[in-house]
This record gives sequence, structure tokens and C-alpha cells, in this order.
Amino acid sequence: MNNFKRLLASFIAVLSLIAINPIAANAEWKSNTTGWWYTEGSSWATGWRNINGNWYYFYSDGYMAHDCWIGNYYLNSSGAWTTEVPTSTSTNASATQSTSNTNVTGDTVYVSSKGIYHQTASAHGMKNSTAMSIQEAIDSGYRACEAKHCP
Repeated sequence: MNNFKRLLASFIAVLSLIAINPIAANAEWKSNTTGWWYTEGSSWATGWRNINGNWYYFYSDGYMAHDCWIGNYYLNSSGAWTTEVPTSTSTNASATQSTSNTNVTGDTVYVSSKGIYHQTASAHGMKNSTAMSIQEAIDSGYRACEAKHCP
């Protein structure tokens, strides 16, 4: 009986230590010359992740998407999903471009002959594209460019 009490006391002591010192989550941002990724333990995040209240998308190689569309969602320069999409305007080829923010529903996109829409008319070397609003592209069944560095 005395051994049982010692065993029980030891068991309770171990449980108390575990409860007091929880295992820390090993998640952190890292970067190199290729880009940013988010570690999760000994691996990296992939797909959509909500980190500190912001949604991010990570490719299968772990790198964070930014400045592009993933499906119907635009990711800004910091990689966070946003409803404000930067647009560029110019009057001729030598004009200086200005940037402003436009709500996603009114943004102009350019649809390729393959039915994929892009932010710019010359994305991936497109020569002939059709300009339309993002909503028209979505309603017509066109897909957003999901290339790793889609302009």
C-alpha cells in the first residue's frame, strides 16, 4: 500500500509539471532570397493559414504568395488577403504609372485565351487579352492566375 501511495504521488507530481510547463508551439516566420515561409514545428505551412488575424496562402513548397490572386482572393505585398487591390494606370507606354486602391468588385482584369485572368494585360507574355471587371470574369467562369509569381 505504501508503494502505491508513492507511485500515485509521483504520478500527480509529473502531471502537475506538465500542466505548469505546456509544450510551446514552434511556429515562426522565416525568409531567404526566394521569399517568406511560416514554420509549423519541423515543417512549413501550406495552403491557407490564419496567422495573427490575417489570412495567408502558402504554396506546396512552403513559400508565401503575395501580390497575386489565389482563386478569387487578392494577396497584398505582405502576403495578407485584402479586399483593396492596387491598380496601375497609364496614358501611353512612356507615361509614369500611378497606383491607387480599388475595391475587388470594380477592378479590371485581363483574360487570356486559356480563360485565366491576370492583373496586367501582358502577364506571362500574353499578346491578346480581353479586359473586364473581376466580377465579370468570375461570373463568366474564368479562373484567377495561380502561378507562383503571377503579375
